[in-house]
Amino acid sequence: MKPAFDSSVFDCITKAEIIDRMEQLVPPGSPEPQDPEILTALQTLTAKLIAAYKADGQLAAEPFNDVRDRSVHLYATAVSNKITGKTILVTGGEGCVGNFLIEKLLALGAKQIISIDQAQCQNPEETRPLARREGAIVFYATDIRNLEALKYIFETEKPEIVFHLAAQRLPGLAEIKIRETVTSSLLGTQHVIQLCEEYGVEQCIFSSTGKASRYFTTEVYAASKKFAEWQFAKAAQEGNVTYAMVRFTHMLENSSFCEQMSNKVQQGKIVNVHAPHRYVTAQNLIEAVHLLLNGLVLSVPGKLKFLTVRNLGWPTETLEVALYKIMESGKNLPIYFQGLLPGYEEPFFLGQFDWSKPTEIHLLINVLEDPFRIVCDSGDIVSAEVAPFSLRVLDQQVSHLESLIADPDFPEVKIKQVLVEAEKEVIASSFSWTCAPDLLKILQWGINPKKLQGYGTDIGSYSEIIELLLQGIYGRLNPEVLHSAGITADEFDGLVESLSTMDSIRSEVGYLRSLSKYFREITPAPQLTKQNSDRVVVRDAA
Repeated sequence: MKPAFDSSVFDCITKAEIIDRMEQLVPPGSPEPQDPEILTALQTLTAKLIAAYKADGQLAAEPFNDVRDRSVHLYATAVSNKITGKTILVTGGEGCVGNFLIEKLLALGAKQIISIDQAQCQNPEETRPLARREGAIVFYATDIRNLEALKYIFETEKPEIVFHLAAQRLPGLAEIKIRETVTSSLLGTQHVIQLCEEYGVEQCIFSSTGKASRYFTTEVYAASKKFAEWQFAKAAQEGNVTYAMVRFTHMLENSSFCEQMSNKVQQGKIVNVHAPHRYVTAQNLIEAVHLLLNGLVLSVPGKLKFLTVRNLGWPTETLEVALYKIMESGKNLPIYFQGLLPGYEEPFFLGQFDWSKPTEIHLLINVLEDPFRIVCDSGDIVSAEVAPFSLRVLDQQVSHLESLIADPDFPEVKIKQVLVEAEKEVIASSFSWTCAPDLLKILQWGINPKKLQGYGTDIGSYSEIIELLLQGIYGRLNPEVLHSAGITADEFDGLVESLSTMDSIRSEVGYLRSLSKYFREITPAPQLTKQNSDRVVVRDAA
């Protein structure tokens, strides 16, 4: 039934009321509206929403304006000394970041660039790919999953430095092209590492994503990137090549959602936004390329250091971006909320960050990686390391995944399932390396009822990461651990009570209840003392 439309929509005054009315007209998950009456109502509400944002001091400037003007220091002389006169290979060289990286490499003195990209690849099975030369750049149309083709290029060109950028870049498309995404990350990364070691490459720099900082993810894009990070971390410890990594966040010059919004606005069409209150942390192309180049200078043999921008600024609301583009165009266009799509649905886990130090939180570095965080000399770059994990478990899981995805008849949906299960095993090994107080604090921060309510989520949305954390904690807790975690008996009782709502962890909750009872029995009760006869002070019996 078509939603009723009446003049009361014009009386909406707050953002929340306007957004609520828009979602009533077109419930999230609905097809793009076509009804003229609904479109007219959405136009009116969108105009009112723009006015409400302006009244709050927003939309005065392009929302990403501060991001576009940022930069990070480039250790230009040191980088130039590393690359002058050398042959450098770039996978994904025809992409947005790859193109600009190649320009900078040549400007800083590289002798020759070898660009590998599947964009123009006509025959993915070709083992002797044809080369196209343009000045100092040799272009190969090759898929990094083709080991023989990749080996031919290494044998022919003999690169001394490698930048590995090739991968699926769209989280939404990764959920559709599951096999391609997983094999590109898993096999492609393995091929690059294998050949770097075999042909004596000096350094290899890998581009990852901030989404890989999640402890656990069910998204194909982020999970496949996590495996690539683990593979490089293993190679750094066992191999002879010096490896480094960068973590990027949303790239403005390569932004699919910004491009889509701009196209809709230019064409005068209705603009779709996933949902209100969705935010992105962004960076620009110069920052990205400077991080990659600095990886040559800031890398450390035997360790996988990763670099990221120190100050990423405040996250930007995607709705605000859409409203600004419409306002700037001068067109009276409607917005509707289409709902979250696969690849963008995963809620944020609050235990990702150390909430005891909220002013020091970095959005691309989790609690387990934070002890390795160092501010580089330039002051605008930080480095850290991936949390420790079992190399043996990684080998087992990668081997298992390879054996399954090598079968072309193995269903794509099952590839996602086994990827997630393999990821759990490596994460479990990482949590087993982590001290119990840290895991307990992560759990406490992650399921804080007040914070969850503020974020509009509940504990059930995080069942899998909660189960992994409890698995890491099980059998390792005692009153001393609770004290070292800074958790009181009342706080621990509250934690157990929150967890008791999940049926899947009954045995773990039973264990925690027993510990809670024992903890309370041996914890001295506060005692009251009278002071100056006019006030009561609570003092621990200890």
